[in-house]
Amino acid sequence: MTRAEEYRHLAQKVRARASREQSPLLKAEWEHLAESYVQLAKQTEENDRLDPIWDPIVGTLQAKIRRTIQ
Repeated sequence: MTRAEEYRHLAQKVRARASREQSPLLKAEWEHLAESYVQLAKQTEENDRLDPIWDPIVGTLQAKIRRTIQ
């Protein structure tokens, strides 16, 4: 299971919890939490697509090279 799938699974569980909640205030909070998990899933998928891994050593060397060239 990918991290995005895990977040979506958590959102589903939280929505199920919200559907059983009697208090409108608590129900809204559960729904808000579920939506937060959905947003995390979307961010995770976007990050996976962009491959945002940054190597600080390579990044530092590239910055030095750029400064030397300029």
